Amino acid sequence: MFNKVVKKGEDISPGLSNKDKLTAAKENNTNIKNKIKAKHKKIYIISTIATLLIIVIALFLAIYLNKMKYKPYIKYEEKMKTYGFDTMYNNKSAKTDESVTKAEALKLALGAVFNTYDILNGNTAAPSEYENSLWVEFAKTNGITVEDININNFNDKVKYIDVISYFENCKIMFLKDQAIKDIDVNLKDISKYTTEQQAAIKDMVANEIINLESKNLKGNGYIFKGQLNELVVDFAEKYNTITMNGDKLNINPEKIPSNADQFPYTITTVDKSVYEKPLTYDFLPDSRSAKDFYALKKEFYPQIKLYTEEFFYNILNIDYRTITEESFTKSIENYLIFKPNEIYIKNYIKHVKDNEIIIEGSAKLQIPVIYSDGFSIRARIMLSFDIKQSKTKDNLLFLDFCDGQKETYEKTNYDLLVDYFLQTAIGTGNTFLAQTDLYKSILDKNTCGITKEVYVRQIDEEEVK
Repeated sequence: MFNKVVKKGEDISPGLSNKDKLTAAKENNTNIKNKIKAKHKKIYIISTIATLLIIVIALFLAIYLNKMKYKPYIKYEEKMKTYGFDTMYNNKSAKTDESVTKAEALKLALGAVFNTYDILNGNTAAPSEYENSLWVEFAKTNGITVEDININNFNDKVKYIDVISYFENCKIMFLKDQAIKDIDVNLKDISKYTTEQQAAIKDMVANEIINLESKNLKGNGYIFKGQLNELVVDFAEKYNTITMNGDKLNINPEKIPSNADQFPYTITTVDKSVYEKPLTYDFLPDSRSAKDFYALKKEFYPQIKLYTEEFFYNILNIDYRTITEESFTKSIENYLIFKPNEIYIKNYIKHVKDNEIIIEGSAKLQIPVIYSDGFSIRARIMLSFDIKQSKTKDNLLFLDFCDGQKETYEKTNYDLLVDYFLQTAIGTGNTFLAQTDLYKSILDKNTCGITKEVYVRQIDEEEVK
């Protein structure tokens, strides 16, 4: 048959019959349609590929822009975990790109200023109306927010500018000794905010609690956790709210210890050599560094500090002229995990009086060196004491009587660094001191100026037989 395609209007063949001409025309028409279909198919394939390519590029660009948006804040995730703030989020996660609710934001702001998981310290019998309601009511009562946050809207997303105001109000209300700074900020959208909000932004920027990433704050957009993590961490570090008793975080590179990664932070009043002395791990699988332990037990650090320092103060200040079994027992019993051993006390008081012992001293917890050796909690304490008077050099401290072996004090002035033993009371969370030999916890035994005589039982030949 005919394979030639003819042009429209051209005679197919003057020598053919009408039937052959009709067949040739149909075949020619089919060939033309097939060519058109092939052309359309090609265009469709090209269009589909182009559309998919555009979608892929758009998706890649969106992912890239999102990554760039969150990138400056990723570094705060680890510090949130170190300081124990990550668990204050409802889902216990400080992941940068997650959203934040109004109630969560208030909780984190208050948590940062008080460094606590329990704003009322358990002193309430009122049930929680909704998640974090106690934090919200505390915030409203203290003027941290005037918004009517309630059971209907507590779970709504919160705006960045509102959270900035929460933190600034916390500073004004609870950190009254911190000055409010006013500086010019290079923000195009600064005029969008109220006078109070502008003041909060300027103070936050001046104190490097907010680090501007662009020319627009975009404060009326919803905050994501990365931005809140930045506020929490920078606020806590700037105003030293995670430390105790006004201690300041160590930021001088020359004073930061080489093993700083083992601690949640270090402070200026503790020499780096104290931090650099190795931690003692008796059972590594169950042990926790000071950094890991802090996130779990930071609520009890003030109590640990109080108990360790007062207990050792009482055993380092001894005067044979005034000491009695009753007074000494009373001075130490509240700090021990178990009742003081009456025989140890009886023998020690007699020893003190017989040898006219007078000792004066003090104890200071080396914050935040508290960790777990796998079996016991250890607290690093500096014991400083002077032996003012004694007829003997042996067993001068109460804890020397806890194992029945002799300890001899060769000096009269001591600065002993110890990692002393503590235990947690079941059901309370409070941590108490163990009643055990002090010598075991001394870090520098070879140079401490105390020697310990270890009694070794001699076995004679008859016993062997």
